[in-house]
Amino acid sequence: MSDKMRLVTRSDFDGLVCAMILKECNLIEDIKFVHPKDVQDGKIELSNTDITTNLPYDQRVFMCFDHHESELTRNKEMKDRNNWHIDGHAKSAARVVYDYYKKEGYALEHISDEIMTAVDKGDSADFTEDEILNPKDWVLMNFLMDARTGLGRFHDFRISNYDLMMELIDYCVNHSIKEVLELPDVKERVDLYMEQSERFKAQLKEISHMDGKVIVVDQKAAGDTIYAGNRFMIYALYPEAEISVHVAWGFKKQNTAVMIGKSIINRSSKFNIGELCLEYGGGGHANAGTCQIDNDKIDSVLPEIISRINAG
Repeated sequence: MSDKMRLVTRSDFDGLVCAMILKECNLIEDIKFVHPKDVQDGKIELSNTDITTNLPYDQRVFMCFDHHESELTRNKEMKDRNNWHIDGHAKSAARVVYDYYKKEGYALEHISDEIMTAVDKGDSADFTEDEILNPKDWVLMNFLMDARTGLGRFHDFRISNYDLMMELIDYCVNHSIKEVLELPDVKERVDLYMEQSERFKAQLKEISHMDGKVIVVDQKAAGDTIYAGNRFMIYALYPEAEISVHVAWGFKKQNTAVMIGKSIINRSSKFNIGELCLEYGGGGHANAGTCQIDNDKIDSVLPEIISRINAG
């Protein structure tokens, strides 16, 4: 039996880079992509042969790497566990993984400074207005791999997102970003993203309204087709907003997802979003968070959340 581990992580750019690092260390042989809420709810089978990154802490795993401040609050009594490596100041989970294994003596010579800078930039949402409106290179790659961009709603790609992730784990190690974006399976996603860009902006304006300092985006009102586009576009379209609240159907419409984020254009808000989401059974960090609300409670809970933000 192999002594290698399974990586359990999110299907995004941070997850990709975490996988690249752990594969470079020759520590993993299998990868599973999951939703953080499913881990928090105990729906994912985990064991001491698993390494998790960018996910809620679960004491069953061999090692857990994270950078979400709300996890430190949610698991105060666990913070001294030797299988939990969390740095609330790190810009990405990949950075926590990278720093840990560097200290452990791994060379990580195939993990470039360029890709580490890109994953930190992406996971900390350190984008300019021009990068939001005209993404290129690693910024574009970051948007393509973010589930919230919505490319996953279009299922006529040649290969699945999972298969693409598995291909990219090896390919990104020794190819430039220009070469990565020219890969046929990446390029068809780039083409769709660019093709839907203007329709996405128009749709956003139709389903959004300002409420105090909050821009509320009701994705439920978008109908059957929600066009693909990056989640920061709303801040470029509404630069006066301090915080966005996206409301969307959860998995199979079983609940309603409320996704809250600070504007990366208007950075005046000091509100701690992660703490608010924690109160509603979710989590996050100071600048972004998510919670899942029962469908029969959303009409009373949403105004409460918006009011709390506006009062903060």
